[in-house]
Formats: sequence, structure tokens, C-alpha cells
Amino acid sequence: MKNIILVSIFLLTIANKGFGQSILDTLRTKAENNQIPTKWNIDLFSKDIKWRESDKSKPLKSLAFPVEKYDTYVFTQPFNFKIQNSNFAGISTGENIGGRENKMIFRHDLCLIFFTKDTLTTISKADVISRNSPYLTFQGTFKSTEQFDFVGVKSPDDKGFLMVSTKAFDLQFGQTVIIFPNENGSFYYLQLTEKPIPNEDFSKFIDRLKSNEKLNTMLNYATKK
Repeated sequence: MKNIILVSIFLLTIANKGFGQSILDTLRTKAENNQIPTKWNIDLFSKDIKWRESDKSKPLKSLAFPVEKYDTYVFTQPFNFKIQNSNFAGISTGENIGGRENKMIFRHDLCLIFFTKDTLTTISKADVISRNSPYLTFQGTFKSTEQFDFVGVKSPDDKGFLMVSTKAFDLQFGQTVIIFPNENGSFYYLQLTEKPIPNEDFSKFIDRLKSNEKLNTMLNYATKK
């Protein structure tokens, strides 16, 4: 219930962030249409009802709800990398803006990375959801020193929020978040403006992370004896 309240707060906050009037009008019309049964995409709604029977999304249970027709294609891309002997596990998510032409052109809207010390692993329990289009919603869990739950909402004007545990990140100040878990139940974090570029080899993004001064400074602090 607490998580549901948090997501509601995210959406309300984003809606009041000051969209241009034309964008706001479009979003308002879509919100109204989603409440009119004659405008619902019934085929999509029926498929979602069947799909949810096998859904294991966490931390929020994914239930079916009706929306009007939309044209959004989403993706998740797990990855990991190493800086000297320190491992990091990450996941990048966003929209495949080439989906209408059956092309793979990934626009990365959010990257979440965990420092995993000497353990090489991946973030496998994460989902990006397009049903709130043109908003993207993102959620998942990751087990480290503690169980980390995360929920995010990304708006069409590059604003949004990510909540990791009880820490809120305003995505206006960076769409790459790095978590450094500690053994005592606390964690350090970074929020970087560095992010993958569409059509760029993803390894170049990782190279930029490895050489990032803020990341290396925090890594040294987190691993000091």
C-alpha cells in the first residue's frame, strides 16, 4: 500500500511540473479518454488480463487496466562492468523509438546501477511498463546487503522520479543513479547526467562511467578500510 501511495505522489508531482500548454492539453485529453469505455483498446485490455495471471512483478503487483490505443515500444537492457576489482550491476530502460519501423533505436530514459563489490551479477528482476504511455513506469528489486525495491516514473518532457528504498531521485538532475550498499543497512549514492546515447555502442557509455571522476571518488570512499 505504501508503494502505491508513493507512485501516486510521483504522478501528481510530475503533472504539476509545468508542461508546455500544448503538451498539457494532449496529456489531459489522453487522461480523459482513458476513462471512456468506448475509447478503450479492448483487445489489449483482454490480453493484459490473461497475461497478469503469470505476472510476478515486484514490488508493485501489476494488474490490468484499460487504456486507449497507443504506440510506445519499451525495453530493458541489463549490463555489468568492473572498475579494477570492483563490480557494478546495472539496468538501462526506456523507449525503442524505432519500434514503428521495426528498428532498434534505444532512447535510454533511466539507468540504475548497484555497486556489487567482488560479486559479478546482473539485475534480472526489473520491468518497464508502457501502459501509462506517454509516461514510462519502471520497477524491480535487487538483493544486495539488503533488499532494494525501486519504482520510477518518467514523463514525456524528460522529467520524472525514481524511488530506491525511501530515497527519491528527481530525474531532472540526472538519469543515471548509482547505489553503493553498506553492510550496516545504509547506502551511499550518486546521480549523474551521463547516460547512453541512441545508436551509440553501449560500451562507450560504460567507458565514460569508468572514467567518471565522481564515480571513482565515491568508489574510493566506499571501499576504504
